[in-house]
Amino acid sequence: MTDNAVEKARKAAEAAAAKVAELERQEAEKAAQKAAERDNRQRELDAEFLAQWEKLDAELQEVGAKSATDAVYEGADPVTAIAHFWVERARRNSVRAHARSAYYRLHGVHPDDLFARDLPDRDMRIADRLEEAIYAASRRHGADLADKLEAEWTAE
Repeated sequence: MTDNAVEKARKAAEAAAAKVAELERQEAEKAAQKAAERDNRQRELDAEFLAQWEKLDAELQEVGAKSATDAVYEGADPVTAIAHFWVERARRNSVRAHARSAYYRLHGVHPDDLFARDLPDRDMRIADRLEEAIYAASRRHGADLADKLEAEWTAE
């Protein structure tokens, strides 16, 4: 190759490198803009979630509030009632964990220990819970029947 051909190739390579550098700069700028937009949107979502998480937590508590005893008393399956209680408890803990994460993203600091803390883990002891529910429901049914018999068959 002649010196002139090498110089032309070198200039073409420099121009291509400059073009690549410019395209990379533009891509980085677009990525930074998208990241900033995503961060702003996340802040909006976090603020909105934090404004209503306690309501959602209370709704989940209401759904899972029926005791297994009440469910058995009303004729429901005790296993289903106990499982429902634990499912709703796990869902509440998920809401609370998301609230803590949203707080951190929004404020840049971790919330205090009392904010949206997880419901404590307890040993499920399913057999004990079933026994308690069935026993308590049977006592309530017995008391109901005793009240009915007394009202119907006792002279006043």
